[in-house]
Amino acid sequence: MEPAVHLGHQMQVALHVEGANGEPRTCELWIVEVSGAAYLRALSGVGSWWYRHVTPTAAQLWCDEGVVEARFEPVGDPVLLDRIDAAYEQKYGLGWPGPVGFITAPEARRATLRVITGPST
Repeated sequence: MEPAVHLGHQMQVALHVEGANGEPRTCELWIVEVSGAAYLRALSGVGSWWYRHVTPTAAQLWCDEGVVEARFEPVGDPVLLDRIDAAYEQKYGLGWPGPVGFITAPEARRATLRVITGPST
């Protein structure tokens, strides 16, 4: 990760990924940190466009502090998923309790990705 960019401190990031037709697409996502690692969730679950396109490839995350090259790893550990739920509730729950209910729902939990920063290898 670029030293100046700390993803877990961001309120949201813009995910930039190349679509099937080669055109770049962007979506805004909430991001949380648990034990020093950053996590994203697809609100609409594993069938959402961006989730299907970033799991096999790398993408860029844009935020106020800069641009980060990243790849993504699915998370399935129920204990970690509970901790990620708690991180979403703590970070966003007071200001946006409705959306937090969706992002901690089972469909979104199944679409949790760990953000692995740096160029893909």
